[in-house]
Amino acid sequence: MPSLKSFCFSALSLLMLNSTAFAQEKAPVAAEATPKQSETAPVETFALPETIDDFEQLIAFVEEIDSLEPTGSGEREMIAHQRKVARTVVAAAETLFAKKISDEDAMQSVYFKLQGLHILQELDEPKASELLVKAIEVALADKRSDVRAVGTKFMVESGFAQWDTWDEEEKAGLIDRIIQVVSSSEPEGSQVDLVMKVVGFLSQKNSEVYARQLLSKLMPHFQSSQDPQIQQMLTLLEGIERRMNLPGGTMKLSGTLLDGSELDWASYRGKVVLVDFSATWCPPCRAEVPHVLKMYQDYHDKGFEVLGISLDKSPEEAEAYIEQMKIPWPTMFSKNPAERFWKHPMAVYYGVTGIPLAILVDRDGKVVHLLARGENLSRELRRLLGEPVARSQQRTDALVQQVSNPPASNK
Repeated sequence: MPSLKSFCFSALSLLMLNSTAFAQEKAPVAAEATPKQSETAPVETFALPETIDDFEQLIAFVEEIDSLEPTGSGEREMIAHQRKVARTVVAAAETLFAKKISDEDAMQSVYFKLQGLHILQELDEPKASELLVKAIEVALADKRSDVRAVGTKFMVESGFAQWDTWDEEEKAGLIDRIIQVVSSSEPEGSQVDLVMKVVGFLSQKNSEVYARQLLSKLMPHFQSSQDPQIQQMLTLLEGIERRMNLPGGTMKLSGTLLDGSELDWASYRGKVVLVDFSATWCPPCRAEVPHVLKMYQDYHDKGFEVLGISLDKSPEEAEAYIEQMKIPWPTMFSKNPAERFWKHPMAVYYGVTGIPLAILVDRDGKVVHLLARGENLSRELRRLLGEPVARSQQRTDALVQQVSNPPASNK
């Protein structure tokens, strides 16, 4: 029987994927073309089987209704059919959950119910959002840790989906709720995983203030645990917290360069420095290199430096790519084979869990940006160093040309 961690591609998953894709990709139509369920109309579902006593029977039923064809081929019929399927999934999951079942079956039935409600929300089912919120709260209040974990997952993902539309009060409310939910039970490894995912999301949204708040409140909760798994995960979590607290502070770097020499981090003071964690096996890292090279060309003469930190597994891989791309800046690489890849000391110290990770440091040695890639890097360099050298020279030449050759008078 699948567990929560492995359950990612069942019949319901396919149903949800297809329904969501249909909801997102359908062509715009007039408002009246999308069927709305009346607040008072009876809610249609497919007939439930006489018995649903365990998860195997539930998933067999879901596969059965998922194979049914809609009554028509138009958009109205398709949406109505998807709603009916999702409602039936919710009803079947509720039927199973109400029985005396194993914790595993309870967890799976809650997962199905919340997924069904989520799809109904996507398909504009009346009251689906309200029902989803209530169902999440019921799951969060359950005595079974696996059921609570499902409720927490949906609470967080629902918040992520709405994050860009929320005001600061609503965002703070989600963070407070996550803190309350996690801290209200004994520390678990799944909670650490959840916090890492939330922090990763917040950092991508330039919402480090909320990430710092989350970590500062929950670190003592995890540090109090004697669980060996949590203790092992704490090193990474402490590194992530250290990284999230970098903005406005100084960055500590030490170690060896690819040529075997020691890094002299103090010599970079007075320069704007991009500290770039990357690897040759990382496609997004390779895709970013041309842009960084362009920024280096434009701003190096104005005080811009780049310091690479390679997470490659061998020096030969890093050296070959540097030579191929003609990368002019120095790159850190550990001499110790046991401290390479994700175990590079600086990657561990700053809790690096994904690359490319580009951190920008100003002339005073203060960290000013944790996501200095693409347009973020271009914008920050303009702010800190002005216009690129080449562009500034072009404007100067144009001005000189204009002064030397004023436009002819019309008089």
